[in-house]
Amino acid sequence: MSLTQPHGLRAGFHADVHDPVSGLVHAGEQWVPEQFLIEPHQHPVWEIYLQLHGVTRWAAGDESYLLQPGHLFAVPPGLVHHLAGRSGNHHFYFAAIDLDPVVRRQPALTLDWPATVVHREAGEVAHAFAQLVRELTTRYEYNDTGLALAVDHLVLSVARAMAPTAAPQLAMHPAVRTVKRLLEQEFHEHWTLRRLADRVGLAPSYLAELFADHLGQPPHRYLNERRIDRARQLLESSDLTITALALTLGFSSSQHFARVFRHHTGTTPTAHRASMRE
Repeated sequence: MSLTQPHGLRAGFHADVHDPVSGLVHAGEQWVPEQFLIEPHQHPVWEIYLQLHGVTRWAAGDESYLLQPGHLFAVPPGLVHHLAGRSGNHHFYFAAIDLDPVVRRQPALTLDWPATVVHREAGEVAHAFAQLVRELTTRYEYNDTGLALAVDHLVLSVARAMAPTAAPQLAMHPAVRTVKRLLEQEFHEHWTLRRLADRVGLAPSYLAELFADHLGQPPHRYLNERRIDRARQLLESSDLTITALALTLGFSSSQHFARVFRHHTGTTPTAHRASMRE
């Protein structure tokens, strides 16, 4: 496996894997600047993109697709696709996967994937992508097993995203469920209690009370925990500067980020990154 940073990126990597055991052909996470182009290309396997930040327009075959944060874009084998026109700064995950080894390991995942592009909101797939990135960028024991499990998790998450929406198993107020999803999937946004309350049509004080009753903490603390969880991963796996990372996560400045990070972890972002790379 080789990890490279394609020319012109703000940050990120491309992992050329071609692993017949896991089925992973390539994958990566990239922060792309304005005016960056991805030329027409195709693969003999499925290629899966997840838009994290920014808005882009992709073309696949004769169709055009507008990708917003949280949008899944899965392209079937052999279909030519490309970034249609120049766009602003954006950030995305991607992976090309041969499904045959996955189905041999996980027969329950045998399903007829469509012969056409899959484009839908599926921000929950980010968790599976994040685990795949950790396996590719961190030296763990049992790397081969970890990589195969991460690929299986990603395929499972995509399959679930394509299936009818599952009914929640735990009773939770719909407004709390919506706010929780927003904070988990769009933690880079500048969420205030009033803005969250407006999204779900409740008074701010009532939303704060409901949220704390269900999750044991107020929304802003829950938001900061999600941001710091993501910060730990990016400090370990990306080459983003501390300032760029802070802004990517939704903090107002690197100083604000450092204060919150120290509060949650007891150390600074710089020290955490250094300790992970010793």
